[in-house]
Amino acid sequence: MNLLTKIGVGILAVVIAFSMMSQCGRKSATQSSQPPRATEVVLKELSKGLNLDAVTELAKKAKDAADFERLLNSQAEAVNNIDLNDDGKVDYIKVTEYGSGERRGFSLTTEIEAGKTQEIATIDFRKEAANATVQTTGNPSLYGPGQYSHSSFGLTDALLIGWLFSNRQSYSSPYGYGNYPSSYGSGWNRQDAGSYAGSMNTRTAGSTVRSSSTPVISNPATSPNAEATAARARAISSPTQSQRSFARTPTTSPSSTSTSRPSSSGGFGRASSSGSSRSGGFSGGGK
Repeated sequence: MNLLTKIGVGILAVVIAFSMMSQCGRKSATQSSQPPRATEVVLKELSKGLNLDAVTELAKKAKDAADFERLLNSQAEAVNNIDLNDDGKVDYIKVTEYGSGERRGFSLTTEIEAGKTQEIATIDFRKEAANATVQTTGNPSLYGPGQYSHSSFGLTDALLIGWLFSNRQSYSSPYGYGNYPSSYGSGWNRQDAGSYAGSMNTRTAGSTVRSSSTPVISNPATSPNAEATAARARAISSPTQSQRSFARTPTTSPSSTSTSRPSSSGGFGRASSSGSSRSGGFSGGGK
């Protein structure tokens, strides 16, 4: 092989190597610019079916935990629009009381499947002289970190507060997967995203509930369902077609700053799909 041939082969090898490196670089850049995986996006999507501000405000209307659970699962109130198993029906939300003394709380859960419980949010109450601070926290597995709604209830303004801090047996929902009160039946069709968001904005307009990225109750009682994250496992293992389609739409990160006026938290309808299995008053289970 003469000198010119050797030089030509060397140049060709350099060109091929450079081309391969460029292709790898473009592939890496393309991959990094892709929107979040469906399994990541769907969790944020699911949480928008339950507006935390509206849930906090709804507590003012309840006389006790059982009544609060009834209101949460009332089609007339329409605060609950969550559908974690994506069957097109609103999930039944169970209420479980926890805590003692001047720190009490409610755990809001649903059963995605029989025996598979997902905690959606907690509502913590702290008694302070003539008032009670109320804080609703979205479960991080659905809402992400730092999603709080809070307000202050007068002890004589809300029947629930007087009941909550009285001496009695703790409340735990008697309903479970496939076992629901007649008022809920088999559930109802979830609203579309726009309709739900609009109705929640109207409902919370003028409310004293505020949203923030930091808690106002720093040491709440511990929820017994804090580790119940069935929705995470389901979303990762089998995202639906509608969820995969949603993931292709880039999303923006919500602001993490406190607001000086009420702001909506949560509430997302998704296109209906077929299938049914529902979740759910004084001990036991969800949809």
